[in-house]
Amino acid sequence: MKRFTITLALLLLLGSTLACNITVPAVPDIDIQVPTVEVGEMEDERQTIPLSEAASASVEVIFGAGELEIETGVSDQLFSGHFRYNVERWAPEVTYENDVLTIEQGGIGKEGGIPTGLTHNEWKLEFSPEIPLEMDFKVGAGKGELDFTGLQLTALDLDLGAGDFVVRFDEPNKAQMSCLTLDAGASKLEVIGIGHAGLEQMKVQGGVGNITLDFTGAWPHSAEVQVTAGVGMVTLRLPDDVGVRVETQGGLSNVEVSGLHQEGGAYVNDAWGETETGVHIQVTTGVGDLRLIEVPN
Repeated sequence: MKRFTITLALLLLLGSTLACNITVPAVPDIDIQVPTVEVGEMEDERQTIPLSEAASASVEVIFGAGELEIETGVSDQLFSGHFRYNVERWAPEVTYENDVLTIEQGGIGKEGGIPTGLTHNEWKLEFSPEIPLEMDFKVGAGKGELDFTGLQLTALDLDLGAGDFVVRFDEPNKAQMSCLTLDAGASKLEVIGIGHAGLEQMKVQGGVGNITLDFTGAWPHSAEVQVTAGVGMVTLRLPDDVGVRVETQGGLSNVEVSGLHQEGGAYVNDAWGETETGVHIQVTTGVGDLRLIEVPN
């Protein structure tokens, strides 16, 4: 027993000696610089562009994030904008040259960061109903109501990122629209009164989210529509007094139909082939559900 005790004591002493000879490297100080977005006082700014003698205009809107509202303004002003924001570098930049109007949020494309407080960015943009407009919107994220009722639209391109958006056409377009292009990312999107837009072609690209397309309205002529969606629910509200044919393909998990019937691998309403005006819709989806609902027009 004594020999065991002495041996154990020697082992403990040796282990203690070895432990004392181990050098632990020092942990270096790491200074991580996290970029920030400086939040300041709320700015309230208004800008206008007179109509002057322009016969038509092209409009480009580049909006990063926040709340966006579009509507028809007064006749003698091509553009009127009300901007409220509390990040200095988000100040809007408005230019108008050679019948091209550009409205851009400042700081787009620059390094972002963590806000130092609660950010606000609200735009209300109004446009003249007196001249034809070709409009292009690029929106990063947020929410808004884009009401194009009363405007003369010859082309409309909407690139909407993540958020919740409503697009409206409550009255017939005063101009003929060649194409309506809509690209929605991870969004909840509703487009109301597409028949009033007066379009010849419509292309919809959806990512992740729910998309509702309401095709009611006063269709002035026939149109071709392509809808491509990723993951989510696609709902088509279809007029009962305009011929409609819907063709589907892709990874649809469920198709819910109300008021239409199958004909030759497609879904048609009773007005298809009976009216001069017809809307041909092709729907391609990844994973999701499709609802086809006939509604009174």
